Parts: sequence; structure tokens; C-alpha cells
Amino acid sequence: MAKSKTDPSSTSIAYDKMSPRWRLMRTVLGGTEALREAAQEYLPKHEAETDSSYRHRLACAVFLNRTEQTLNNLSSKPFADGLTVGEDVPKEISEGILNNVDLLGNNLEVFAKQWFRTGLAKGFCHVLIDFPRTQDKPDGTPRTLADDRAEQLRPYWVLIEPENVLFARAEVINGKEVLEHVRIIETVTEQDGFIEREVQQIRVLEPNKTMIYRKNGGKKWTKVEEWETGLSFIPLVTFYAQRDDFMLSKPPLLDLAHLNIAHWQSTSDQRHILTVSRFPILACSGATADDSDPLKISPNNILYNPDPSGRFYYVEHSGNAIDAGAQELKDLEDQMAGYGAEFLKRKSGTQTATARALDSSEALSDLAGMVMVFEDAVSVALWYTGSWMGLEDGGTIELLKDFNNERVAINLDTLDKARSRKDISRKSYLEGLVREGVLPETFDADDDLDNLNEETSLLGLGATSLNLDPAAPEPDKDNVA
Repeated sequence: MAKSKTDPSSTSIAYDKMSPRWRLMRTVLGGTEALREAAQEYLPKHEAETDSSYRHRLACAVFLNRTEQTLNNLSSKPFADGLTVGEDVPKEISEGILNNVDLLGNNLEVFAKQWFRTGLAKGFCHVLIDFPRTQDKPDGTPRTLADDRAEQLRPYWVLIEPENVLFARAEVINGKEVLEHVRIIETVTEQDGFIEREVQQIRVLEPNKTMIYRKNGGKKWTKVEEWETGLSFIPLVTFYAQRDDFMLSKPPLLDLAHLNIAHWQSTSDQRHILTVSRFPILACSGATADDSDPLKISPNNILYNPDPSGRFYYVEHSGNAIDAGAQELKDLEDQMAGYGAEFLKRKSGTQTATARALDSSEALSDLAGMVMVFEDAVSVALWYTGSWMGLEDGGTIELLKDFNNERVAINLDTLDKARSRKDISRKSYLEGLVREGVLPETFDADDDLDNLNEETSLLGLGATSLNLDPAAPEPDKDNVA
């Protein structure tokens, strides 16, 4: 966007750094249609490839969206047991606000799910605690909270995508980060006669002040409105799923998105080579084009070759490249499949854990750390809500943070699949079951193998007939009792 001292649409340095990451995540989560629309940005054209060939290859490519699957899986886990509203939340908020927190019919849990999911997808996400515009009293006396309540005016939450916050500045005051200036680009719909039109505007937020800018004649941004909020702070709350700095984050699933793009590119190549390999090429030795031009191939035609030693033959693909491509796709899919499980593993002192967890030396998973940060963000939003209403506090909420059962289930499934594919030995499989607590820590895989071989001997099958140890040689069937 533009960079000018007088242009409110000028973006911050942090915004410019984050934009490519947001675009990648937005495109990947958009699926096949979004990637086809992005075309060469994420599916480069091969050297010497014609436009028509590229368009056909692009149209045939289908995206396996493991990023969206992982995002949906992870973002739903904290809400598996529902959202618990604390007893410290004032009734004015719990009964009067939370059942329709955004004035669009969404309760707090539904709204919070979307806030958490967007933050997890893009690194961070904002919520603005807004309040309806009020009219001056006819008698000129100052408005009071009683006036707002009599008119049933109350605060509401607005989800702000990170791409829409063009600029933000904060200062550290008494060890606390305090917003001083925020610019949000937004689109409003206005009725013009019997039609609707969309108008872009920029909302500028400062302590106790809100300003609206619109383009004058479609060229220059001009301030068209300004009013006081009555708040000494900017009521914008930012949830960071993974914070690097102020308004800077590496989206937690960014590397998975890159893997997914690699899979998209490899899938396109694989489908293309399969198309080519399914059509053998007719070749000829010992003849020129003039000898058989134009060449017609049908049951009623005879192919002529003037060279007695010449011949016609079909050239077919060997299939080696197809096998290599299939293996690459499988390897990428295996990497993507295990990506989400890493967020569920308990880790001591994770980067995403809050100070509460670090102070207690509690082992948290990455996802649990994010949930704790999110709980704090919701508490701040509740406090801002209470501030609009003249309340001293807003209270807290609680979400599920112990995902150990889910992690064990994922790891057991991974172990089972690896064993069935014979990617790991029986001993490694059993040791994995010990790590996951399915078998006791005293379990000895070697002793168990001896016991199994002894059982088979008693059955008269021979100790080696079941080949229980993958390292053991194949049994000699002639010598089996």
C-alpha cells in the first residue's frame, strides 16, 4: 500500500513483513480454487511449457488440504468440553452480553472458536470491543450510563482479521504494552436507491477518540467523522498464537503450509507424467516423413517403410519416474500427517506458555500454552466490555488444556500404521507402547519374544516358524517339525 505521512492507508513495517505469510496461509486454506487462481505464484510454469499445456496441468491439479484439516483439528480441541464462564464474570455481562456477544447472534463460545482459529492460522488476531454511536440528549445535558441502559445500548465484539490492521503503535508504560494508535481498514455497505454499494473506510483509534476516513472523490483520504469514546485506552485485544514481537508472528502452521504447497506441486507433476505415460509414442526407423505423410493409423491402413531393416514401434515410459514421484508424495503426506501431533506433546517451558505455567514449572504442550494465552486475551476483552458498562471487572473464562488422551490416541495410531507397513520392528513397536503407557515400564520386549517362541514350540510349530523377530532369517520349511 501507499507510504505517505498524510495517507492513513500507509502500512507499518510489521504489516509489510507479515503480508506474504498471511497471503500464503489464506491461499492454502482457500483450497484448490484459491491455488488455481494464484496459478504461477505457487505452481510455477516449467521451462518451455506452453500456455495451453500449463493451463491444462493447472486445471487437473487437486489440492490435498492437510493444513486446513490440521487447523480444524487443533482449534477445536480446547473447546471439546465447552467454554466455562467464570463465576467472577458480572451478571450484567454473563446474562446481558455473552449470549449474543457480537450482536450478530453468536454467543461467546462460537465467537471465541473463530477468534482462536484465526489466530492459530495467521499467527495473531484481534477483537475490537465497540459501542454503538450515541446521540446527544435533546436538553443538552451529558449522557450517563443510565441513558445507555434505558436505550438498551451495550458494547459488542468485532472480530478483526490481522490483514485489516494496517498500522498499530504501542508504548511500554509501567512495564505494560499500551496501544497509542491503530488504523483499521474496513468495508461498509450503503444503500443507494434500490442498489447497494460497498465503501472502503479507515477507522483510526486513539485513546478516547475514534476517527473515520474516506476517499474524497476516489483519490484522497479525508476525515469525515470524529467522536470521543469516553475510554482512556484503545479497546482492541490481540491474541498471539505465537508472538515474535509487537504485531509480528510466525503462524504456527506456516511450515505445514509450505509442505502442503510442495505436495500440490508434486501432485501436479505426478498427474502430468501419468497422463504422458498412458499414451505410448509411435516411432519409426529407416523412413522419412515423405514416405508416409500424412501418417494414418487404423485397422485398414498399411504402414510403409522403404528400408528393409526399418521398423515401426511404440516407445513407452519406463515408470521409474512415476515410482519416484509416488514415493515423494507418500513421504510428504507422512510428514504432514504427523505435524499436528507435535502441538499436543507435553514440553517444559514452551515458547507459547504464559508466565503462570513457567512459574509453576508445569510441562505444557504447545497447544495448551496457546490456550492459556487465549484465556488471558478473552479476560482482557471482558474487562474492556465491563469498562464500557461502568463495571470494575469483567471476569475470566476457562478452556480445556489437557490433551494427553488425544495425543496418545494419535501416537498409537501412528505406531500401528508404522508396524503394519513394517516401517518399524516388533521390538520398536512394543517400546512405543511402553512410552505411551499402554504397557508397563517393566515390560521387556526381548523376554516377551522368548516367551512367544516358547509358546509356538509347545504348539509344535517351531520357534522360528512365525519369524517374530524381523532380524531373524527366514525359516527352513523342510526342517520344520
